[in-house]
Amino acid sequence: MAYAPSNDADEGGRLELTVPWKTIFKLLFAALLVWVSLRLALPFLLFLVSLLLAVTLSPFAAWLEKRGASHGVAVGALALAIVAAISLFVWLVVPPMGDQVMLLRHGLAARRAVIESHLSAAHPLVSTVVTQIFELPNSPEVAASLKRPLAWGRAAVLAGTAALLVIVLTLYLVLDGKRLYAWLLAYVPRKYRRRMAVTVSEVSDVVIAYVQGQILTSAIYGVYAFATLSAFRVPAALPLALLAALCDVIPVLGVVVSTVPAVLLALTVSPFAAVAVLALYVLYHVIENYLLIPRIYGRRLRLSGLAVLIALVVGGTLQGILGAVLVLPLVAAYPIIERIWLHEYLSDEVLTDHSALQQASETGSDAAVESVLKGREHVPEEPEEEAR
Repeated sequence: MAYAPSNDADEGGRLELTVPWKTIFKLLFAALLVWVSLRLALPFLLFLVSLLLAVTLSPFAAWLEKRGASHGVAVGALALAIVAAISLFVWLVVPPMGDQVMLLRHGLAARRAVIESHLSAAHPLVSTVVTQIFELPNSPEVAASLKRPLAWGRAAVLAGTAALLVIVLTLYLVLDGKRLYAWLLAYVPRKYRRRMAVTVSEVSDVVIAYVQGQILTSAIYGVYAFATLSAFRVPAALPLALLAALCDVIPVLGVVVSTVPAVLLALTVSPFAAVAVLALYVLYHVIENYLLIPRIYGRRLRLSGLAVLIALVVGGTLQGILGAVLVLPLVAAYPIIERIWLHEYLSDEVLTDHSALQQASETGSDAAVESVLKGREHVPEEPEEEAR
C-alpha cells in the first residue's frame, strides 16, 4: 500500500492510494478464513468433545493392550462397551422415564392447582412467581415452537447425528490418535518438541481428571436426587434425577436449573416435602464442593469460584452451554502453558507469585494473597504438624 502525490496542478495536490494485488489477496484470504471459522464453529466444538473423550478413554485401551490385546482389539472392545452402556441406558431408563413424563404432562394442570393452593394464602409473593413460571409454556414463543413438529423432529435428528458423530470420532481418535498427533507435531520445530511432549502429557492428565471426575460426580448426583425424590414420593423422580445428573456438568447455574423443578413438583406432595427436597439438594452441593470434588479431582483441577464464574460467562457467551462446559479444562490447563511456554516472556516474580497463589488456593491460606498485594517476599508456610 502506497500513497503518491499527484503532479497534476489542476488536481490540487490530490493523494492517490495504491493497493497492491498481493495485499488485496491477503485481505480476501483473511476474510475467507474468518468465514470458514464461523461456519465450522459447531463441528470444531464436536471435535473438541471427541478429543476430550478420546484422551479420557485412551488409558482403558492401553490397559487392555498391556494384558495382551492388540490395539485394534482394544479399541473394538471399547466400542462394544460404549454400545452396551448406551443400550443398557435405553433399556432401563428410557421406558420408565417416558411413562413418568407422560403422566406428568397429563396431570400438570392438577399439580399446578395443588401447588397454587399450598402457596396462595400463606405466601402470595412466592405464589405469584410460581404462577408466572407455570405460565411460561403458554407464552407465544413456546406455543409457536410447539406448533412446529417438523422443527422439533429436525432438532432431534441433528442431536442424534451429533451424538453419533462424537462417538465415531472418539473411537477413531483412540484408534489413530497417535498418528494424527505425530502428523501435527511435524509442524513444530524440533527444538520445541520436548516442551510439546511435556505439555501434552500434563494437559492430558488435567483432561482425564476433569472428564472422569465429572462423570463420577454427575452419576453420584443423579443417584442422590433419585433417592431423595423417591423417598418423598415426588412425581417424575427419574426425569428429574436425569436432569440433575446433566446439570451437574454446568457449575453454579446447574444447581438452580436442577433444583427449581424438583422443588416445584415436591410442592404437589406437601410444603414439607418441598422444603426437605430443597434442603437436601443444597446439602448435597455443599458436600460435593467441599468433600467430593477435592477428593475426586485432587490437585490437578482446582479453580477458584471466581475463575469458574468468569470462564462460564466467557464460554457461554461464545458458544452457549457447550462452550461453558468445555472452557473449564482449558482454563485449568493455563498454568501448565504458562510454566512451560511463557516462562521466557514473563518475569520470575510473575511466575513465583502465580505459583504461590495456586498453592494458596489449594490450602485455603491467604498469606500468599497478602504478600502479593503488599509486595512482600513469599514466606514458605510450615506444615501443620511442624507448626504444632
